[in-house]
Amino acid sequence: MAYNYEITQIEYDDDEGYQHTISQLFFMEAEFDNEIIDRALDQIYLKTKAHTLFQKVYVKAASFMLSENPEIGLAVLFAYDNLPLFHAVLIEFNNNGSIDESSLAYVNLHKKLFS
Repeated sequence: MAYNYEITQIEYDDDEGYQHTISQLFFMEAEFDNEIIDRALDQIYLKTKAHTLFQKVYVKAASFMLSENPEIGLAVLFAYDNLPLFHAVLIEFNNNGSIDESSLAYVNLHKKLFS
């Protein structure tokens, strides 16, 4: 497993807490490893790329970086301000195999991105 779906609640209030959370989510022991993160992001993207709602948030998130590349959007969704909301969407998708526009996790992420 390259991504930790067992963590159900994400909270942090500083960079150190964020970095610790990233380490836990990507199963990194001692130091930051870009290869581990890249593999996990690839796996998440492959699992979600065909889903319309994920594509919608990927493209919107990518636009913040002046890009149209949905994979860039995925990376943006793991940024400090977006991670708790996006992780909740990933958890629901992983647990249910799908997600729709009425999902509270999706609604919260959508509000943040599109407001």
